[in-house]
Formats: sequence, structure tokens, C-alpha cells
Amino acid sequence: MFSESADLYDKIYTKLKDYRDEAGKVAALIKNLRPDARSVLDVACGTGEHDRFLMADYRVDGIDLNPEFIRIAKSKNPSGNYSVEDMISFDLRKGYDVLVCLFSSIGYVQTIKNLHLTLASFYRHLNDGGLMLVEPWFTPEAWNEGVLHTTTVDEDQFKVCRMNITEVREGPVSFFTFHYLVGTGKGVAHFTEDHTLGLFTSEEMKEAFATAGLTVQYDDQGIAGRGLYIAQR
Repeated sequence: MFSESADLYDKIYTKLKDYRDEAGKVAALIKNLRPDARSVLDVACGTGEHDRFLMADYRVDGIDLNPEFIRIAKSKNPSGNYSVEDMISFDLRKGYDVLVCLFSSIGYVQTIKNLHLTLASFYRHLNDGGLMLVEPWFTPEAWNEGVLHTTTVDEDQFKVCRMNITEVREGPVSFFTFHYLVGTGKGVAHFTEDHTLGLFTSEEMKEAFATAGLTVQYDDQGIAGRGLYIAQR
């Protein structure tokens, strides 16, 4: 995921998302629900932009499947431990007070079987009483096929246009291909990336949390309007 566009990621998403505000909401939830928390594991951490703000209050480590994301995240949080791992089956051999999986990254596990394996992996990395915050992807009924999206970055010597159209495939899974046009003073490049994410119902999500041994509640707004599953071990 984002293997071709890792160096563009912050350029695009820091214009679309208020990471400082989202991290502040995460910190507020932690302070309310686990006030003694000291350590945070950011699963599917991306470029570590949330971590850049969370590290002011917590010791933050991260994992991601994308080596370039891990490199960027390490540069933002040099005191954190970051490693390339698959969230379905990782084993860091340590526990954390808080585990977060944000920006709908959970959808990339694609299947119900993998969802259960992933939440079991999450559970193993939580200390007793630990807090888990998981931002979901779309449910099947909320995903609309055939929707066109365009995102742009427009700077003097750097311009990006990213376009995609939503699709549905059996599973059920959502699918889309990002088409990038990237312009610099040296020319214009075009490349594509395919993204496939599982469409899980709220009942399927809650069942997976319960099967993993977690108590869970759902906030339909969450930190960015995507909803949030709030679970504890």
C-alpha cells in the first residue's frame, strides 16, 4: 500500500487531515480512559504524523508494512522503535498501555479471518487493562460504487493530481486504483496504485473484538468522523 507514493504521502494528507487535532483527541481519550498510560503502539503508523504529536506525552513505537513509511516515521520520532511488520501476525514480544490503529488502516486486512487474526495480535500486545482505539473503514452499506475522487497539491514547483473511482468486488471488498500525475521542474510522471480494503459490518467488527477477549464500544464520530472502536483488555 502506498508503495509508489510514500514520498508524496505527507504532501497530500497533511493538507487533507488535521493530525494535530486528531492526535489531541486521541490523547484526551487516553487520559480519560487510561490516565496512567505511558506507552503507545501505533499499528499501521504510516509516516508517523500522529506520533509526532503523541510523543509529547507518551513513549510511542510503531509498525507498518511499508519500509519507506517506517523510515519517515523514525525521522519524526527518533526515540521510538519502528519496524516493518504485518499487523495480521506481528509479534514484538512486549506489551503496551495503548494500541492505536487509525485512518481506517484495519480495512487493509481484507477478510473476516484476517480481522480476527489481527485483533488477536493486537490483544497480545496490550498490557492488562490496556486501551485499544481502532478507526474503521466503510461498512458495506456505506460504500458507494462509482464515486469519482480527485485530490490535488498545487505548489510553485511541485504539483500532484490524484484521481480514483470507487469499485466493489466480491468478499465484500472495496477496490480503487489511485492514478497519480506528479509534476516538478524536471517533468511530469504518471503511475498507479491499487488499494483493496475489506468492508466489515459493525456486527462483524464487534464480534471480532469480543472473540479476541476485548470489551468494546463504538463512537460513530470518533476523532475524524470515521467512527472509532474503543476497546479494553
